[in-house]
Amino acid sequence: MKNPTIRQKHSLLEDIQAIVTGTALIALALNMYVKCTLITGGAAGMALLAHYFTGWTIGWAFFVINLPFYWLGYKRMGLAFVIRTVAAISSLAFFTDQLPQWISFNELNPLFASLIGGCLIGLGFIMVFRHGASLGGVNILVLYWQAKYCINAGKTQMCIDTCILLTSCLIAPRSAVFYSLLGCVLVNALMILNFKSTRYLGYS
Repeated sequence: MKNPTIRQKHSLLEDIQAIVTGTALIALALNMYVKCTLITGGAAGMALLAHYFTGWTIGWAFFVINLPFYWLGYKRMGLAFVIRTVAAISSLAFFTDQLPQWISFNELNPLFASLIGGCLIGLGFIMVFRHGASLGGVNILVLYWQAKYCINAGKTQMCIDTCILLTSCLIAPRSAVFYSLLGCVLVNALMILNFKSTRYLGYS
């Protein structure tokens, strides 16, 4: 019997299923956000803004926005982390752009979208993070700070995301910003409560 107090390494299959499942959940949430013209934090939020104002697909915008952060991830977290992160970002970009061909929403309440979407994003982030990957951009920074300085990733992400959403007030309707803020708070609350390095001993 395995000792539950000893750190256990994830298998390759476990890493793959976590990245695919986590990014699929986030992609569904992003498509819900698009239907209600909502915004989220981090690189995904930047990709949504790029989609709204330039017409780029969310997946393509998300992939391009994250390109500058790969080097930081390599320097700070190592090659294996970057490989898993590139896989996660590519998976999220694919699912986000493909989902409109598989599912559509005739009607979607923005409050429901912000809350359920926030839950999906939070759960997806936790799955990806626990398997030694990130979704680029701000995620790389907060994961590095947590590993290096023991600064809670969820709290740091919440502060940064709040700044992004407040900045979006300049270009988005107030109602969209309000619902987006609710979703952002929920995402980070889930991370604060569930993503604690001292409680989860698995690693990749």
